[in-house]
Amino acid sequence: MSTVLNTTERLPQDWDDWVTTNIMRGVQAETIAQTLKENSFSDAQIKTALSTHWTVASNDSEKSIDTLADNWKEWVASNLLEGTSKNSIAQVLLQQGFSNAQIVFEIEAAYKSPYLQAGIRAAKLLKKREWLLQTCDDLARLDPGYNQQIEVIDTPPLEVFIKDYYSKHKPVVLKKGIDHWPALKKWSPQYFADTLGEAEIQVQFNRESDALFERNSEQHRKSMRMAEFVDMIENGGDSNDYYMTANNTQQNINAVRPAFKDLGDFGEGYRMLTDDPTFNTYFWMGPKGVFTPIHHDLTNNMLVQVYGSKKVTLIPAWQVPWMYNDSHVFSQVDFPKIDLNTHPLMQYVTPVEVTIEAGDALFIPIGWWHCVNGLEKSISISFTNFNAPNNYAESFKEVGT
Repeated sequence: MSTVLNTTERLPQDWDDWVTTNIMRGVQAETIAQTLKENSFSDAQIKTALSTHWTVASNDSEKSIDTLADNWKEWVASNLLEGTSKNSIAQVLLQQGFSNAQIVFEIEAAYKSPYLQAGIRAAKLLKKREWLLQTCDDLARLDPGYNQQIEVIDTPPLEVFIKDYYSKHKPVVLKKGIDHWPALKKWSPQYFADTLGEAEIQVQFNRESDALFERNSEQHRKSMRMAEFVDMIENGGDSNDYYMTANNTQQNINAVRPAFKDLGDFGEGYRMLTDDPTFNTYFWMGPKGVFTPIHHDLTNNMLVQVYGSKKVTLIPAWQVPWMYNDSHVFSQVDFPKIDLNTHPLMQYVTPVEVTIEAGDALFIPIGWWHCVNGLEKSISISFTNFNAPNNYAESFKEVGT
């Protein structure tokens, strides 16, 4: 450690941290003072450092020390993982009213913990991976089509789509891929009321009462007749309160199965078709004003607009280090209402918007963040059964699962 002369009564930061560390290690005050003298620090600096950081006088050394509450233990560990200096952590804890004895004990205990040391190694690996993601994102921005404007093209042959988009992890709007679907001409909310009106369906309901309605989707399930739901769509005005979503598909398969005969392959050879037209196919229907909050999927998806229009906002998957991904596939950011004071890293993301009309399809690559606004009464399907590898969700694991 190089010697830094300081004319004030405070040691330089690196030496201040050194004093704290050695006190934690049980080094005697005389030994610490002698080392500081040998490095040309003044008596005033040495006295200030020791009086600030020496936490337990000799007559108190036998007393028990109250440990911090678990939330503060977690805070200490999180900051050590981030590389925050021990002295900076101690200063915050002092401001919170904790005693010097408590602070030194907890920081020492945390830093010596083999669990924390394992966490530090994992944090270093994570930082390297985040560096790689950020580098890939930076290079990808050399292509204006990456984060400024999504390409809109006629549906190409499957091999071209795989080469230029699927394998490149690049979204694209495809036109004329479902021109042969009877659904494109037949489907509307009223069509479902007329043909399947008595079928019992499940929808997401009472969503506007819960800011986390998508995360809490299990709590918003409601059963009703198809005709009742369509009446709400047709006559209830703009709303995000009720929506039949992909999360309801499993419960609605039998109800909507007759209508799925109006679907088919996408383009030519894009889908692995089976005798079951509902295989890996998901159904969406709702009024103008429905909203799906920002999230990412664990598969490559094709979102096909059959009736009405939607606006989709996408954020590249490589920008996940800035997305505050706090739980599963969700972000804690109330996007697009970004508060940079609360979530400053969001300044680095590059959202790009696209509108899809009836007959259009949007390829959403795995991991790309997206939110969806219903611009009109709308019906969509999404599918994941591409004639290409797409079983990545099976290998996805989260801590604690």
